[in-house]
Amino acid sequence: MGRIGIYAILAVITVAITGTVFSTVHIQNAFASHSFEIGVQGSTISDNTHIVLDGIKLKKGEVLPLYDASPNFIAGHFLAKLPCDDDNVPKVTVIAGHVDEHHEGTYMDKVPLYFISHASDADSCTYHAHLPDPLNGGAPRVTDVDIVNYKGKTVKFNDGDVIDINVQRTLGSIKSNPYDTTQLPGDLAEGNPIYDVNDDNPDNDGLGFIG
Repeated sequence: MGRIGIYAILAVITVAITGTVFSTVHIQNAFASHSFEIGVQGSTISDNTHIVLDGIKLKKGEVLPLYDASPNFIAGHFLAKLPCDDDNVPKVTVIAGHVDEHHEGTYMDKVPLYFISHASDADSCTYHAHLPDPLNGGAPRVTDVDIVNYKGKTVKFNDGDVIDINVQRTLGSIKSNPYDTTQLPGDLAEGNPIYDVNDDNPDNDGLGFIG
């Protein structure tokens, strides 16, 4: 085969591989991760889910799933920029826990959020949270993270609103350590617990903060 023929074949292969890579990256950026249904071996995983919310509308009562690591419950960090009110409470509610196919196996609770004033603006607030947060409350075993609109009207996300979930390790399997109580998303009401380590109220710093 001549040199030109070989170059042509290599060009086709390169285009095919490049197209596949770009498609994969696009899908990972657009949708929450569902990469752990069969579980992982060991305790360390490296996974990051980045979701751009620009212009998305969430109607009254709608749930937007963000992350699902089932059957593994995980430890990691949650970072979000969300529309908020004058009290720095997000207009949508961040919940986490485990969503099961059966009602009896489902337990979701509000995520305690730390308000970051120096990374917020007039329309949206930036928050950080630990998944799970054993000191400040919330679900102790997290496989799923969602946001819910409990308000009586549609919430529209602002340009620049984003959610980033960084999973550092898996702590166990929900199959061997299931919830023995049920709490559905519909059992909750609006409003996450909000902590602020930069205001003048030391009682609002949350447990575990040292400063």
